Amino acid sequence: MPVKVFISAELPSDLKEKLESAGVELLSLPLIKTVPVEFNPLIVRAFSPDYVVFSSKNGVKWFFEKVPANWIKGNVVAVGSSTAEKLKELGFSPLVPSEFSGEGLVDLFKENDLRGVRFLLVRPKIARKIFSDFLKGKGAVVEELVVYETVYDTLNREKLLNFFKDGVDFAAFTSPSNFKSLLSQIPAELLKNVKLVPIGTTTKKAIESAGFSCYTVPEEFSLKGITQAILKSLPQV
Repeated sequence: MPVKVFISAELPSDLKEKLESAGVELLSLPLIKTVPVEFNPLIVRAFSPDYVVFSSKNGVKWFFEKVPANWIKGNVVAVGSSTAEKLKELGFSPLVPSEFSGEGLVDLFKENDLRGVRFLLVRPKIARKIFSDFLKGKGAVVEELVVYETVYDTLNREKLLNFFKDGVDFAAFTSPSNFKSLLSQIPAELLKNVKLVPIGTTTKKAIESAGFSCYTVPEEFSLKGITQAILKSLPQV
């Protein structure tokens, strides 16, 4: 029997091929979608940030729908490799924390004198406050700009039910919202014997707070890291 793996994202073709060539039966699809939130782009010009921080590639997408790239004169910071790639496509050379999380951002700036330094945080409607609280504590000037919100995508509910009801070996989640969306679409008991793999520490906490245990956390908090973690865990033939 093939090992069955669910991943809550659309995997790039090279990562799909790695899993499928290892004998995996894969279902790879996102369980959330983003929609834009109205904001005034002139806020960016008026604030004139020294740093613009993007927590996701969706933030990059919706921000630059309204803000010309040449308005950004300061540094840009990307949480995650896919976010960094989106910024590079626009001609930026982003700073990237070693850990793709709010804690990673804190580590990136903890040795800096941030008094009076202006940070624009581009974020979703619901976001953690760890980095903004850290910046304010260090005397930085912080502007938070909400550019999108995340909603559950239930279009593939039947496909999910059919895939999980016959048993799944691994299920990997790329965000807390993706995990919560799955729980809203299938019975929780279908996850009882599934090895759950979060993309990073924030998603791990969300899974554990719902009463589940995580099987492993990838070394790199990315889709590549998830793929490598699952491949390492496959039974050796």
